[in-house]
Amino acid sequence: MDAKSTAVIVGWFLVTVLQRCMCGRKYYYRVENLDNREVTEVPFQTYTSTSDVGHCARLCRQQDCVYLRHDGDVCSLYYALNNGGLSPAPGAIYYRNTCPTRLGFVFAESTNLCFKLRTETKTWDESQNTCDGDGGRLVVLDTDDKYNYVKNYIMEGFGTLTVWVGMKKSTTIGPFRWLTGSTHTTKWDSGEPDYVSFQNCVYLYHKDLVDRECSEQRRFVCEIFLQ
Repeated sequence: MDAKSTAVIVGWFLVTVLQRCMCGRKYYYRVENLDNREVTEVPFQTYTSTSDVGHCARLCRQQDCVYLRHDGDVCSLYYALNNGGLSPAPGAIYYRNTCPTRLGFVFAESTNLCFKLRTETKTWDESQNTCDGDGGRLVVLDTDDKYNYVKNYIMEGFGTLTVWVGMKKSTTIGPFRWLTGSTHTTKWDSGEPDYVSFQNCVYLYHKDLVDRECSEQRRFVCEIFLQ
């Protein structure tokens, strides 16, 4: 292999490491929608003279942080999931841990699912807004594996608990869709959906999916989408 080919391969490897921040056993993904924007949270730790993003990620891993920001040679670490503000921050780039388990999220490796059961009760829209504030969304169970995992998790740990999930219909006749646009469902409960005009949102209960009024107060499940 000639020197030029070797240089290309080494360069590709370094770019891959930089983009994915492969540091230890934790992986950090670029959060492009926050790039060049200030965030509302305050970092719990800031380091200067960290010109390398990988070094910043190693500092994050050592302290079990959830988000990191790298701006020039400044590395900022966060325990909270970040929401972008309106102020510009030219040069700032952001990375997120794949699943922030320290914040109560559960990582299901078999389905690549990162989710959290929220025990407070809210309407469907309030639930979705809360999940969005966590950097996620109401859980989307658009594969059989994800559906069965979350269903069994709730049944085994919480019995007949009912929880909002990320499915609703936008018109009277439907169809019901997940937040991703998918219409796939493993199983509706008996007689569901009944397409009552005002029952536009969906919850999961210890059997299966049920459509109900979006204004009802229920617990809910958030997920953070993992690439």
